[in-house]
Formats: sequence, C-alpha cells, structure tokens
Amino acid sequence: MQNWKLSIIVFFSSAFTASACGFSPFGEDIRFSLFLPKYIKVQGYESFCYHSDLLYYEESESIFSANVLDWYQFTGKQVDISHIKSFFANYDYRDINEKSDNLFVQFLYKNKQYGVLKYLINAKKTEPFNSVLFENDAWELQQADLQSQRGLFIKKIENDLQQENDVFLQRKYAFLIIRLAYYDNDLHKIEHLFEEYFKNSNQDYLYYWSLYFFCFTDKATSLDIANVFEHSEDKRYASYYYFKDRFNLNEALQLSKNSCEKASVYAFASIQKIDRNLVNLKAVYQNNPKSKSLEALLLREINKLEDWIYTPYYTNYLSSTVYDFWNDSQKETMNTLQNRSENDRLYAKEVLDFITNVNFGKTDNPLPWKSAEIQLLFMTRKYDQCLQKIEMFVKENPDEKVIGQFEQIKALCLVSKQEKGKAEVTEEVQKIVLKQSLNAKFLFALGRELEYRENYTDGLALISYADKIGQSIYDYDRIFWRGNRLRTSGNLDYFYSYFDYLDFVYDAQELKKVLDSIDLSAANPYQKNIYSVLKNDYLKLKDLLGTKFLRENNLPEAYTVFKSMDNGYWEENYNAWERTELDYGYHTFEQNPFYDFKYTTGFIPHQEKFIVSKLSVVEHLLKFQKLADDTKNPDRDYYYFIIANCYYNMSDEGNSWVMRRFSSTSDYWSYSSEYESYIDEAEYRNRLLAQNYYRLAYQNAKSNKFKALCLRMEELAADGYPSQFPKVKEEFSEYYKDLSSCYSLNQYFLSRTK
Repeated sequence: MQNWKLSIIVFFSSAFTASACGFSPFGEDIRFSLFLPKYIKVQGYESFCYHSDLLYYEESESIFSANVLDWYQFTGKQVDISHIKSFFANYDYRDINEKSDNLFVQFLYKNKQYGVLKYLINAKKTEPFNSVLFENDAWELQQADLQSQRGLFIKKIENDLQQENDVFLQRKYAFLIIRLAYYDNDLHKIEHLFEEYFKNSNQDYLYYWSLYFFCFTDKATSLDIANVFEHSEDKRYASYYYFKDRFNLNEALQLSKNSCEKASVYAFASIQKIDRNLVNLKAVYQNNPKSKSLEALLLREINKLEDWIYTPYYTNYLSSTVYDFWNDSQKETMNTLQNRSENDRLYAKEVLDFITNVNFGKTDNPLPWKSAEIQLLFMTRKYDQCLQKIEMFVKENPDEKVIGQFEQIKALCLVSKQEKGKAEVTEEVQKIVLKQSLNAKFLFALGRELEYRENYTDGLALISYADKIGQSIYDYDRIFWRGNRLRTSGNLDYFYSYFDYLDFVYDAQELKKVLDSIDLSAANPYQKNIYSVLKNDYLKLKDLLGTKFLRENNLPEAYTVFKSMDNGYWEENYNAWERTELDYGYHTFEQNPFYDFKYTTGFIPHQEKFIVSKLSVVEHLLKFQKLADDTKNPDRDYYYFIIANCYYNMSDEGNSWVMRRFSSTSDYWSYSSEYESYIDEAEYRNRLLAQNYYRLAYQNAKSNKFKALCLRMEELAADGYPSQFPKVKEEFSEYYKDLSSCYSLNQYFLSRTK
C-alpha cells in the first residue's frame, strides 16, 4: 500500500516541524543574492537554479512543449500554435470531430489527415492510463482493474502500430506504448520498442522522451541518463530526480563517444553540487562550449558565491546550505563569519580567472558570461575594472534586462571603493537608489557597505528603508540579519527590524552621532524617500538614545535626551489607553517604580505623586540621588531605599523594565551571556545597583527593623524570587519570620522613623 508509506513520511515530517521552538530564519530566508535567475534566461533549468532547498521544482518558463512545436511544424506553421497547445492541454478524444472549434482539429479534417486524427484519438484515450491513481485509490482497490484495462488498450495500440505505414506516426505510436508500458511496469516491452523504433533513429525530442523511460530498465547506462538531461527540457527535472542516485560519473565518461557527450556527463554530475564546481565547469566548457547546461552551471556558481560571500558579509549568517544547527564545535562570531566570506572571495578570484580566459564567441550566449564577469569583479573588490565592464556592457547591450542589476552593482562599487571614514552617497548613487528603491536587498547591501565605511547615518537610512520595503511590498524579499555589539561574541541575535538592530548592536555614542546628523528639514527626492523612516521614527530613536544612556547609568545624558522630547510623545506612548506602535498594552508602566512592586501589596506611602514616564523616572532618580548623597539630610536611608526600589523595578523582574528594554524575556533555558550585547545585561538580570543602594540604605538606617528590611530587599535583589533570606535569618533572627513573607513589610518600612 504505497500511500501508507507516504502517510508515514508526512506524519514524521509534521512531527519534526511541530517540535520546533519557534521561528528562526533559515534557508531562503537568509540567502543573500543580487544576481537573480530572472535577469539571465536559463530556460528549462529553472528547477536547477541554486536554492537552499537543494532540489525543488519550478515550472519551466517554456511557452510550448517540444510536442506542440513538433505538431506546429507538421502543419507547416499554418495553424496558430496556441490552438495546438490548447488541444493537447484541454481537449478530450470526444472533442475530435468535424464540428470542433479548435483550429488544429479543423486543419486535420480539412487536409484529410485521418491517420493523424486516429492517432490523436488514441493518444487522448491513453491519458487516463498514464497514472498509478495514487491519490484517488489510497488502498489500491482499482489497481487490478486499471491494469487489466491498460493491458487491453496496449494491445489495441500495438495493433494500430502494426497497421500504420507512416514512419512519423509509427514513432509516435511506439512512444505511446512505451509510456503505457512504464505505468504497466512492463520494462521488457520498453526495451524492445526503444531498440526497434528509436535506438538508431533521429535523436529528436521523441527519441529523448523514449530514452527517458528506457532509463528505468536495466539496460540503460549512466550516459543515457546524462543525455536525457542535456537534450530533453521536458524530461530534465524527472531524469535528475529519478536517476541521480544511479548515475556513475566514471561509467558515463568511459561510454562517452565524443566531447559533447562528455560535456553532458560533467553537466549532470555537477548540476546539483552545493560545493565548489569550477573543475566540472571547466570540463563542460572544454568539451562543449555550446552545451545547453553550461550557462545554468555558470549561474549556479555565481549564486553559490553570492551565498558564501554576501550572506555572511552582509547578514552575519552562515551560507544558506550549511546545515550545522547542532554543531557546537565552531563558534560563530562576526569575525569568524567575515573571515569565512574573505576565504570564499579567493575562490571567486579563481572563477574570475577562468572566465577571463573564456572565448565568449564560442559559447552559446556570451551575455551570461559577461554578466558573470561583472559579478565576480565586484566580489573580488576590483571596483574600477567592474565599473569599466559595466559601462562597456551597457553601451553594447542597452536593452538587456540585466542592466537594472548592473546599476545596483555600480552603486555598490561607487560606495565600496571609497575610503573608510570618508564614504558618502554621491548624486550618481542617489539616482540609482531612487530608481532601484523597491529592491530591498540591494538597499540593505548598500547600507551595510556604508556602515562598514563608518557612514552610519546614510547606512542606517538605507537599512531602515530596506526594512520597510521588505516588509510592506515583497514578503519574500524580507531581510533577516544578525549581530552583536561585541565582534568576538558567539551570541548573535537575529533581526528583521532596523530598530531592534540599533537597540541591540549600537552603543549610545554611535546612535547619538546618527541622530545629530539627520537633517530633518532636507527635502531633496533622495532625503525625502530614503530618510523617511528615520525621520518618521525620530522621536522613537531619541527614546532609544535616552534608554541607552540609562543603560550606561548616565542619568544626566538620559535626562537631557528625554527632556528634549515633546510631552506628547510620553502621553501617546507607555500607557494603557493610547494605542501606538510602542504600546498595545505591552509597553506600559504597571506601577510607580519607586514605591511599588509586582505581586506585592503596597507598603510604601507615595510621598510624591507624578505621572510615570521615562522622563519623570529619570528626573526623580536625579533628584532623589542628590538628596540621598547630602550628608546633612536626615532621611538618606529613605532616599537610598526608594532609589534601590527603582533600580530593582528597572530589571527583568520589575514593574518598569521598559525603562531599559523595548522587549523583554525571562528565559530560564537561554545561555547566561545570550544578551551580552546589551551593555547593562548583567545589571538588568542581576539587579546589582539595587543591591548597592539597599546596602547604602542599610548603612544609613536608624532602626533595626528598617535595617532588617533593607537587608531583606538586598537579598531579594541578589537572589531573585523566591529567596530564603539567609543573611536576615543570621543577623535578625527575631524578624526573620515576618520578613519571610510580604505581609508585614509596611510596619517594617514605617519603623524607619520610630
């Protein structure tokens, strides 16, 4: 029961998927490519373009099959070819009559092609038998009946074949029987018919269609497989899918009778290689520079190099076909990934050297070779040569589709050739960017090149705009990338939002330089479009800047930034009523961080009442800090205590974590250093400042009860919830029972002044 096996496969596939821990970009999500197959026609090889899924099926771009073209030639091109295509795709044998509205059928009746009409009726009648009825016959109850009917029909077609004298129709009848014999599992009949009608015949499409079915027999060789792949566009994918495991390179080479067959053999052997393939590429070219597969292999090699070079260079991901999710032996850092990219640039130089020595005039189509040369010149950082080749190509081929992609490479060259610290977006680059403004990956790559050359403002403008385009226009063009503030860290967080990237990777001074250099009044077309995201998010970015200063515990700078923002921003964000991008019930202050705690009944009177916002919290921290540090102030213990409360509540366990983070998790399964890129990660998770200020409150306390409370809170900050409070038990054993719970905290706090 064949469907039973299929069900098992589906079940385990689903089970594996269900075990995933959540979304993590991989494969085509992360593969970085600029030189897309759509720019260079590789008709018939669409399924063999480089892809992270390795083997996948994509419909051929061919408009008409070889069979349709053959019948078009038969009619002397007197019938509209679309009618021939429609006949084979949509008509039943019952539609073949003199009243048919199909021009192909009308032509045959008009020209009294009764033998052809008889053949076409038979061909249409075979269609129900060219299947194993898997999907409609899960338990194979109809198989015996189907096989019996198919057997009878094969005998009928064989009889018609014997009566047919026209060689043209004889070969077509023979193919019908070969195909039926395949579904009837009669491999002996396939062998017999192929040898009688095709082995020594003209090697046209029908020959290779028949050879494809012959490849299922024991008499077929690896050379036969390679020849079907090379010469039959209609059977190319199937020949690889079914016979790739049977194929033997050495056997096929030994059987090859000429250089063209050797080229076909090398092409089949390398069409799905995911590693370096230059040796085979050279072999195909040397044996047959006009091989149909050569351009597809060339495009694959360029796309592989893009993945190997661009994916780690621009996104800090391993290339999309490297599957070592569970391999901890290699530490992935931004430095090691960049080194990996540089190593593959050396291989790109080898491929470039080969292409430089290719005689483009001998190839089937010089354009893919010239295009590949331009890609490789950019990959190997030969920017001036690349720009020269682009200029030459555009002059010679002004109407080619690939020119739009060359504009992208040109802009990348113009930026990449500039000195670090002096890179700028010239007017020429601006024009290209505006023209290519819907290509998210190009914009992102250009932004990264500017970042690498320390032009962070222009770089982030492009990255933020690419982020917007990738999400809103072409979901498949969405960009994912990784990073860490520490280049040697193996903890690379992934991003699909430029804001999250800024939050995790940039430090306060870097972000400040970016914001200081944004010209909010600039209105030229480039600024208006490409800077639109940064300008629209300007206040949100200032919020981020102030937050970064707060993470550094640089309260004066944080206050200056927050104070410079309009009060409306705080009113529209961080509250439970307004619904803005930062809110939806998530970015809210749950309680006052100085006086309240989550899951704890209030025990501290609110001495000052104010609307809680980042600005007001920092303002009061500065105010209370000044009062606490005043040696003449009799209430220093109080102010140190409420300052400690605030720092506690600004941690991952507090009610005001939004002071330090724009999103927060308490992941007990994550590595302790997972979020080390945040400069205050140790503080955020371990509440070190809270412990320090509770200790200062303890040292300045005037009553033992309040001292015990301060010590209790210091231990809570150190241990997290729950804590056994061992220090309280040791030093204040008489208060330990009360302070082990939250029910008596109020009286201990009020004891401060007694």
